[in-house]
Amino acid sequence: MLKLDNFSLFFFCFLLSFSCFSQTKDELKKQKTELEKEISYTAELLSKTKKNKTKSLNYLKVLKSQIKSKEQLLITLHVEIALINKQIQKTEVSIIDTEEYILKSEENLQNLKDEYAKMIYAAFKQKGSRNDLIFIISSDDFNQAYKRIIYLKQYTKFRENQSHKIIESQQELTVKKEKLVQQKDRLIEESAIKGYLVTSKKDELESVNATKDEKEHLVIKLSKSERLFKKKIQDKQKKSKALDDKLRKIIEEEIRKSREEAKRNDGVNSFGLTPEALALSSEFNNNKGKLPWPLEKGVIVEQYGKQKHAVFSGIETFNNGIDIATDENSVVRVVFDGSISRIFFIKGEGKAILVNHGEYFTVYSGLEEVVVKVGDKVLSKEKLGIVLTQEVENKTELHFEIWKGYDKNDPSKWLYKAY
Repeated sequence: MLKLDNFSLFFFCFLLSFSCFSQTKDELKKQKTELEKEISYTAELLSKTKKNKTKSLNYLKVLKSQIKSKEQLLITLHVEIALINKQIQKTEVSIIDTEEYILKSEENLQNLKDEYAKMIYAAFKQKGSRNDLIFIISSDDFNQAYKRIIYLKQYTKFRENQSHKIIESQQELTVKKEKLVQQKDRLIEESAIKGYLVTSKKDELESVNATKDEKEHLVIKLSKSERLFKKKIQDKQKKSKALDDKLRKIIEEEIRKSREEAKRNDGVNSFGLTPEALALSSEFNNNKGKLPWPLEKGVIVEQYGKQKHAVFSGIETFNNGIDIATDENSVVRVVFDGSISRIFFIKGEGKAILVNHGEYFTVYSGLEEVVVKVGDKVLSKEKLGIVLTQEVENKTELHFEIWKGYDKNDPSKWLYKAY
């Protein structure tokens, strides 16, 4: 079985340590909350898929996504523990420094009190044998009398200063002792947080390994149906090619029409776009990494580009976009302002919509119901339709693509926090 041992955990943590340690505690908490939500959501999807008598390849894809989220959560917990350890060490050093300061301050205060006591005692003894007024008028001359007056004033002032120093030292010591109590309370609190995080990390590690065990057993089970899956892969590749060919023809037609319109308006540029379309393209480009998801809830179960098959290691496929697993009857929404260029049908995959954003195009494939029509202007997050649920595989997935002219882009790099 493939287990996430200590070495693997160290390796994961090493990869992300530089970026993670630059994060604040608040950022880590936010990241942890998001990962926990994603894990919870994938658990919901898995629970629904489990209803099917035979766990499908779709189940395996969601399972892999959950493992990825759990491993990321594990790393986040590891970094959080490292940060709290650092904070505990800092607090412990601070406590030692404060205790040393209090000890020194208590010694200084005692010395001040001893000096003040001696001064008062000496003044009391002298008071009995000498009157300050007689001390002044018994001077030999005016200059000596003046010096004795100054001396008595300085002596009185010194006693007052000594008294003030004692009061200030006592107040400062009280503040430091209060601070020490707060530091010790903080240390207890931080130690409790660390204990909770260590327990969470241990539980999550067990959860990751259990999920990996389930994945391995499922892979073994599914690998026995090699002929069936290879046929499904071939069918999917045919559908993917059909969609790709159709999109290329449509995009070619859209670019041709755009150039003709630009010529009519004397606004020809290198992309053959009107100034309006060019402005829309620029705006779309400026939102890279910020675009809303085409679904309100979902998990990416298949990434863009070349993919190794989940079951058969010798087989590779190429994904022109990303596949997002979601709930039944989920609303599909447009990711940016644009206009509906085409609505077409892919056999076995439902309906597809191509939206024009100037130089850019977005594709939404795998819809059961469409609520827009060709030529409609749409605004960001506006409803396009409802995603299709394939009953046989109990699969509810949206296929999403982004094109720039004739070139396909990785949608994960464009959607908010998807990469």
